Amino acid sequence: MKYLITVMILLLIILVASLWVGHGSYPAKWQLESEIAEIKQSNERQTDLNRQIRAELEDAQSGNDAVEERARSELGMIRSKETFYEVILDTRGEAQQLPKVGVAEEESQEVGQQ
Repeated sequence: MKYLITVMILLLIILVASLWVGHGSYPAKWQLESEIAEIKQSNERQTDLNRQIRAELEDAQSGNDAVEERARSELGMIRSKETFYEVILDTRGEAQQLPKVGVAEEESQEVGQQ
């Protein structure tokens, strides 16, 4: 009887140990679950990217508006009888200064004096 109890306890210890060590253990299961979550996130990102590419492709195939928009933004296309203005902001200064209103007031005073 003592041998049977000893064998049963050893089997129980082996079974409990197999839950925490080796293939199919809880830590291995948790690691696989985290890998699955990462792969699902990657798949969602790829699905969103595929949707964007598919939408761009459909726009490009549907008409000239998408082609013209892309040519304007990426290649700098300008139509005939169209003027292109490029505004360059000086971002080196701490604060942007607006033009002084006093200049316009001085001109109006000069006009009033004449």
